[in-house]
Amino acid sequence: MKDREGFSGVWVALVTPWDRGANRIKDEAIPLLVERFARAGVRGLFVLGTTGEGTLLSTEARMAFAEAILAASHEELPVIVHTGHDRPEVARALSLHAAECGAVGVAVAPPCRYRLSQEELRAHYLSIARAVEETPLFLYDIPATTGNPLGAELLRQLTREAPNVTGAKVSRWDWESWEEYLELGEELVLLVGTDELAFPLLSMGASGLVSSCANIFPDLYVRLFQAAQANEVTLAAVLQRLVIRLCRLTRRGRVPFIKEALNALGQDVGEPIPPLLPLNTGEKEGFIPSLHAVTSEAKVAVEERR
Repeated sequence: MKDREGFSGVWVALVTPWDRGANRIKDEAIPLLVERFARAGVRGLFVLGTTGEGTLLSTEARMAFAEAILAASHEELPVIVHTGHDRPEVARALSLHAAECGAVGVAVAPPCRYRLSQEELRAHYLSIARAVEETPLFLYDIPATTGNPLGAELLRQLTREAPNVTGAKVSRWDWESWEEYLELGEELVLLVGTDELAFPLLSMGASGLVSSCANIFPDLYVRLFQAAQANEVTLAAVLQRLVIRLCRLTRRGRVPFIKEALNALGQDVGEPIPPLLPLNTGEKEGFIPSLHAVTSEAKVAVEERR
């Protein structure tokens, strides 16, 4: 069940194209996005997470988008679907639906309304894992937004009780937590959710990364992953610095900036889902020229070092 190689590489934390005027998902944009990322050579797509604004959509809309993206990928790009929800029965239903539609895995962020004990979190995850026992399940550890840190010990316990618990997508800055995750061993899949730490964590044994800014320049992330795997330290350091600049420019991958960047680059993904707002005129004036400068420099760096 724990196919580390099958999940190794760059996963794009895909935006959800949105037509604000019609209050609907822009289904027509989905095939173009799939084509863009398949061409770049990413491992797959991570959908309906933080960047995908999944928690801002109804359960029905989340299911509809999962169906649309899985149909458009035609198995060309594997898809991991985020299925976290405050209500366990909804998280189970979303996970079952994703599995039935062909997702290669589900990632589950914890409930965020209440602060939960480790035992409450364990019971929550076990109920979901047992509902989709043939599908790899990833813990989604992002305490900055959920308020409920998960951690390596919880992952260790769950892997003993549910064989399909495959690893974790970890969006944490503290090295102590990362050291504990990495000590679990190479049989588990650990996906980096903090772009600024990608190179050091990949060098220390993380399996891959899930990135919001990879929406903008997927080739940069693919080349960074390749350089880290090949121990090309000098090249990886150059590319990592470009990743950091891109993250700073987008305020650490905030959705309005990611969508504005894609639109500016000719990939129409619409606007953020309310209550998120699009960039105002002043923000755009400062952002767009800087975006083109960084992406131009990144393009040169990637092409020169292939």
